[in-house]
Amino acid sequence: MKKLYILTDEHSEFHVSKKDLQNFTSMDIDRIKEWFISRDYTVIVSRFSELDITDNYRGAFIIYQTSEAPGGFYKRYIENLVYTLEMQGGVILPSYKYLRAHHDKVFMEFLRMGFRDESLKTIKSKCYGSWVDALNYNGTFPAVIKQTSGSAGKRVFLVYKRNEYERFVKKAGKTIVADSIADLLIFNFKNFVKKVIKTLYPSKRNYVKYNTEPLSNAVIVQNFISGFDGDFRVLFFGGKYYCMHRSNRKNDFRASGSGQFSDVDEKYVEGLLDFARRLTLEINFPIVGMDIGFDGQNHHLIEYQMLYFGTSALQRASSWHEYHNGKWVRLTGKSILEDEFARSIDMFINSLSQVN
Repeated sequence: MKKLYILTDEHSEFHVSKKDLQNFTSMDIDRIKEWFISRDYTVIVSRFSELDITDNYRGAFIIYQTSEAPGGFYKRYIENLVYTLEMQGGVILPSYKYLRAHHDKVFMEFLRMGFRDESLKTIKSKCYGSWVDALNYNGTFPAVIKQTSGSAGKRVFLVYKRNEYERFVKKAGKTIVADSIADLLIFNFKNFVKKVIKTLYPSKRNYVKYNTEPLSNAVIVQNFISGFDGDFRVLFFGGKYYCMHRSNRKNDFRASGSGQFSDVDEKYVEGLLDFARRLTLEINFPIVGMDIGFDGQNHHLIEYQMLYFGTSALQRASSWHEYHNGKWVRLTGKSILEDEFARSIDMFINSLSQVN
């Protein structure tokens, strides 16, 4: 009998659902648990903090929640735990590297750079550890600047010339870390004093005590591809593809966060699915969310995730597509997110068993 752990966060929540198409909630953990139990799994549901890390998890299958809490502090805790379980021989679903790629666009781009299919790499990225580092960018314009951990289009800027670039790359990278308003004021005052000391006493410039380097998130600079009227959200669940179109915000180049969803025009479906399938062949996991742009001639992979992505494309859909015998087949019906999630994981686990 296969053993499966379902790891939840401090609120006992697991992944994300949008069943009413308005509010984000946890998936129905009980439904997922019962799905696996009915197929002869032993299922243990546990919060991360309740897990005894000294137990033996070798060979156990582990699905887990992640976090987008500000600062990434709780996510780092999850990363530490998941990586430890993977080192112990647990079968992490998805594997640790895909957890790293969640809410970390730099690592996502590093993974993209390793893809075999060149058509998935038409968006080129330069990744920098800080906005200071990013001032060394010597590429072309227009360019897109992204903060590594942004979502819903936040901290994403389109710039057309160098002076705009320098202003917005600082805005993208800038971050504030303080325990209170008082601490922030004290920090800024100390930095001001240090800068005065470095000006009056140049010999102190390289003394670590007088370090005044600004805090910054990592940033990404990408080539801008014009012609998008929005993007396509495609969700892949164990052989099933769910698609929807998302229009750009008004007077904006960004579609993320617009909330303007519609069905995909039939004339675009087959080309979109062909492109989406290329990504699923690169990713060793049965659940993938992807944002794809189309410039009128070619498709471009904007971003992708393997966990904790928006589920509207599935929960809105009355149909999906599957690839059979070299062609696309459209099937109708309503899908239940938790069932498709569990089915996809089970299918993947069975495929691993066949390999071994």
